[in-house]
Amino acid sequence: MEIIWHGYACFSLVSGGYTLLLDPYRPGTLAGFPALDASADEVLCSHGHDGHGAVSAVKLTRRGAPSPFAVEDMPTSHDVMGGRLRGGNTARIISAEGLKIVHLGDLGCKLTDAQTERIAEADALLLPVGGILTIEPYAAYELVRAARPKRAIPMHYNVGGGSRRLRRVEEFTSLFAPGEVELARTNRLSLAAGESPAALVTVLASPWGER
Repeated sequence: MEIIWHGYACFSLVSGGYTLLLDPYRPGTLAGFPALDASADEVLCSHGHDGHGAVSAVKLTRRGAPSPFAVEDMPTSHDVMGGRLRGGNTARIISAEGLKIVHLGDLGCKLTDAQTERIAEADALLLPVGGILTIEPYAAYELVRAARPKRAIPMHYNVGGGSRRLRRVEEFTSLFAPGEVELARTNRLSLAAGESPAALVTVLASPWGER
């Protein structure tokens, strides 16, 4: 399986030629990123805010191919007030090729013990670490320790542009031992069942060449 980071909380998961895209952003929103240039067979959004729910920004192939992905929805909140401030948020537990991928969207609350166990031991945990609008870096760190993923991939943090309001990824990665963090050279990552990652945290490169 290939994981491609498009910036903010937007990822493509590619398996067997089928592309599932998560949380597309709309240009001109808080993300402040260039126009999203991505196509997909299917799009899932954690919630409807413009930084995560811009389905119209994605070119849908509409080939009618069956999806190799099994998807479980896990309702959470966008804030610590049970959604009263920013609404709900849907985390996704995605399975294919013997792999378990978890995308937490704009998680803004502490997960229950039962929810933490549902996402536990994922092959890749995609989680927000930039705070302000989501969980803070230290809360993201604690969640990684509790959920015990093989690999954690930070998202939704300050990479410049309109995302400068968020905290930088270093506020998250600095909480780990140096040997637990690796900086990828690209925004793409290939995963295979049974592999053992070299590091716990993989920081993917910005799609635009700067982190």
